[in-house]
Amino acid sequence: MMDRRRFLYSLVAACGGCATSGSSSGAGGWSSAELRRADAIAKGNGAKGWAAWHGHRELVSWQTHERGPSLSLTKVLGALAATKAAGEGWLSDSERVSATIPEWRGDARKSRITVLMLLQQTAGLEAGVASLYRNPADKGRNALLLSVVDEPGSLFRYGPACWEVLGELLQRKLSSRGETLEKFLHRAVMRPVGLSSPNWRSDKKGRFFLSTGAEMSVEELGRLGRTLGKLLSGESTDGFDPEIFARMTRTSAANPIFGGGIWRNANARKAGAYPVEIEDVLDPPRGGGFWAGACMSLRQPASMVALVGSSGKRVFIWPGENRVVARLGRSSAWKDGPFLGTLS
Repeated sequence: MMDRRRFLYSLVAACGGCATSGSSSGAGGWSSAELRRADAIAKGNGAKGWAAWHGHRELVSWQTHERGPSLSLTKVLGALAATKAAGEGWLSDSERVSATIPEWRGDARKSRITVLMLLQQTAGLEAGVASLYRNPADKGRNALLLSVVDEPGSLFRYGPACWEVLGELLQRKLSSRGETLEKFLHRAVMRPVGLSSPNWRSDKKGRFFLSTGAEMSVEELGRLGRTLGKLLSGESTDGFDPEIFARMTRTSAANPIFGGGIWRNANARKAGAYPVEIEDVLDPPRGGGFWAGACMSLRQPASMVALVGSSGKRVFIWPGENRVVARLGRSSAWKDGPFLGTLS
């Protein structure tokens, strides 16, 4: 049976051409030598483009115009949508999904699932890769029919299920307000941040996926990283409330390094912490004991966070230092460890 990672990689296996390099100069706390080493690694393993910024200043760039499916980097757009919805007063992180989804009210476990559990991927739902990614007529309906296989809140299980339930929840709430999820995403998230996605993966009803599917350029991923960095630093930006964002992206006991599509290096300074390659440890699900000691890099500060998409799509963010790295790629051979090891 094809797992989530192989299925997603098969969607983007067709590769395009390579291109020319940009310039590199030390700044923003990274030396020229560090940036040269990072550049050499970032261009390997099926790279399409990458860049590093200090604030709005490009420190090194290569193919920043390149655009492609961002896969799971899309998930944080769902968290930003939830943040904006809460700011507008029609969504809460603590509300039960069944308050809006009557189909779940008769199920003892589904009726306990909250919005925050969806954003933490601890709702207990099966991953749902096949039923949600194989060209569904109605992904929202398919998501609501998925089985609960863990007690809600007890286990981190990666996959599209939680995000597509969130999408259906938002769509129903928005419909009662005379708006669609697609229009809301562009109005409340994409335009304020300065993003565009001419091709966003959708089901046959035209509903955007929240677990995957937004298409962005390297430059746009940099903009997204800067917005997230400000929010993570407690700064209001692009119409988003940082306190609400913090609630929507907080981690869980089941996985204290993930919340709202954001992976945190928070364990890096703990005794006994060990670095992992996030893409390599998502399937099968692992218990809270594993995640309690895991980090992305012992070399990087505990404040560093990342967006992780299959095939080497990444946004790394150093919030307090105003630094961002974005990369688009298309190879399952990409590893974060060697790249992060080049940067101090």
